[in-house]
Order: sequence, then structure tokens, then C-alpha cells
Amino acid sequence: MRKKIILAAVIAFTVISSAMGTRTYLSAKTEENLRCVISASREECALDDSVEQADAVAEIKINGIVEEYNNEIPQTLHKASVIKSYKGELPEEIKVLQDGTRQMPMSDTPLFQEGERYILVMKKTVSLPDNNNSYWVLKEYFVSGNQAVETLPTGELAAEEAGIDTYDSARSWNQAVRLKEAELPYDSEILKKADLIDYIEEVQ
Repeated sequence: MRKKIILAAVIAFTVISSAMGTRTYLSAKTEENLRCVISASREECALDDSVEQADAVAEIKINGIVEEYNNEIPQTLHKASVIKSYKGELPEEIKVLQDGTRQMPMSDTPLFQEGERYILVMKKTVSLPDNNNSYWVLKEYFVSGNQAVETLPTGELAAEEAGIDTYDSARSWNQAVRLKEAELPYDSEILKKADLIDYIEEVQ
């Protein structure tokens, strides 16, 4: 009987030790995979100036990540479908270069997620191994339904431009826009997508 009790105690101790060891290992792995968040200042550029400088302006849908670069500035290259072009001749699919990666994101801008739609004001890339149909972003607006929110904090908010209306109350925001705005580390007004597009088209 005593042997059985000792054997049961040994088994229990082994199980507990194994569980504790697994927990310690998982904790170490969690610490190992901690992300570094990059904080950087960006050049201020108003919407009208950005549109004038841009090689292309379009509404796009993010289709996933092509590659991540960990050079002097960590960057992520996304593939995207072109829904509608407002400036420039674009193919059905382009690549979009964004500052930050999944392991080293920018502190002020969420990374694009697959399935999201944006209106992007873009310049052609010159730094990639293949710059064909690849663009980097001057201005970006997350869009859902008839609403849009600027997700790149550069210069004045588009809502301060003449002719662009905003939604006065968060109760008017749709769920996707509400969630995206909540990700931003700063307060951003929710715009009427149609007015934003009208303004972009008038600038050209």
C-alpha cells in the first residue's frame, strides 16, 4: 500500500513538473516573440497637395502580404485589387508598400489587413527589387460603406478641407469604421466617402 502511495506521489510530481516546465517554456516563447513598435515623425502633406503629387489615386482591396522587408525602415509589400481608379492608369492588381511589419509595426498606423478597402493616394516605388506596378502611400483612407477615416496622420485632416463633410456623432458610424477608428492612437473624424471622392476628383 505504501509503495502505491509513493508511486502515486511520484507520478503527480512528474505531471506537475511537466506542466510547470511547459508553462515556463511558453512564457519564454511569448517573451521571445514580443514585437518592437516603431515611432517616427512623418512629413506633413495636405490632401490637395498629395493628390497633385500622386502618380495614382484609387480605391483598392487588400488581398494579402507579398513580402516583408527589414531594412533601415521595416516595410510590408501588399497585393491589392483595384476597385476604381481616380487618377492614373492602373492594372487590375497592384502592390502597395507600407511602413512597418507584423513584428515591427509603426506606432501610429495599423497595418493593412486582408479584405480591407482603402482609398489610397500613391507614388510609384523606386526602392524595390521589382518596382513594376508597385506604389507607396502618401495618404490613406479606410473605407466601409459610405464612410471613410484617414489612417495615416500626415498634415491636416481631410475634414478640414472645404467641401468635405463629416459625421458629427459616433452613433452614425458603421461597425467596421468604428473598429478601425478605435485602433488609431489619435482622434480622427469620420468622413462621407462620396464627398472625399468628389474633392479628390476636383483637385485634378
